[in-house]
Amino acid sequence: MAAVVVVVIAGLLHVWRNTNVLTADRLCGDLVSAEKADAVLPGSGRLDAEGGGLDGDDLTDTRCRVEKSSVVLGSGASGLSVRLWGARGYDPLAFEGEPYPPGASYFTGEVTGGANAYKAWVMLPEKCWTDRPVVAEFSVDEPAADRTAFAALATDTARTIAARATCGDLPEKPGTLISPRSDAARPVSEAQVCGLDGLTVEGQAPAGTKVLEEGQKAPADLWFCKLTLDDETSGFVRGDGFMKYTATTDPLLIDALRKFPGTEKGRAPDGREAEIVDKGVGFILPCVGSGPLYLAMESGQQYLEASKRHADLPRRDAYFAPFIKAATKTFGCATPATG
Repeated sequence: MAAVVVVVIAGLLHVWRNTNVLTADRLCGDLVSAEKADAVLPGSGRLDAEGGGLDGDDLTDTRCRVEKSSVVLGSGASGLSVRLWGARGYDPLAFEGEPYPPGASYFTGEVTGGANAYKAWVMLPEKCWTDRPVVAEFSVDEPAADRTAFAALATDTARTIAARATCGDLPEKPGTLISPRSDAARPVSEAQVCGLDGLTVEGQAPAGTKVLEEGQKAPADLWFCKLTLDDETSGFVRGDGFMKYTATTDPLLIDALRKFPGTEKGRAPDGREAEIVDKGVGFILPCVGSGPLYLAMESGQQYLEASKRHADLPRRDAYFAPFIKAATKTFGCATPATG
């Protein structure tokens, strides 16, 4: 009889330690759904959480850590970190320091955010903002089991946070994710670089060098494209690419960009009136018949390396005007609005 009791207890302990039997439905002070966290973290095991719930005095002090572990041999462990932070301008769009990486997917509409294999973010409603936009950020140690599930976890948590802080309403689920056109870079199409009507790399890249592109299909509410030279560069230099283009018409992101320190009235490279973000990294353009359009361009390490070897390579500023011309046409903002 004693042996039977031991076996039963051992069985119950095994179930408790390796599954989510008796685990609370929500973790981190009821902010994070255990079911959704389990769907994001790979493998099997039990969920445990460290950290309290919402910090009532300062939203951006909120932190939590969820871990999935099992005593089953070879099951490993994985973790999810949650934090709220005050972002500056386009900060929430940076994945591991790279704005709009080509492998990320985005969602806009009633809720704005993005997700890739290791990170997801959701911008809280404007009523939740302090002196700067507030973003809920989620990071995982191992690649998320499902990117759509990752976006759903981020949205559900942000919705709960906004409800607790009584600073806005968010939907239960994100909208359709805007995914990259393909999983791999592909040769550019002349006069349709990055899907922008009229954009070309002729005379803009080293002669004889193949140029690859990757990113979302244009136009989209939140869009990115990176150009990479298919040359001898490797590692960080190749990964950083040649040119990186961004665009968004998402109202919440536009408002966040307007709060970037130093955003001021000025003129875009094409001469039209614009709001200049971060000393000219990007521009918010008024458009006829629609909301504003944010455009930004950044040169990568490949451009810096190529400019050292090719004296005839155009200066960085020469790339911006053709991009703006093509992007405003593609995104329906070719005719500037007048104040």
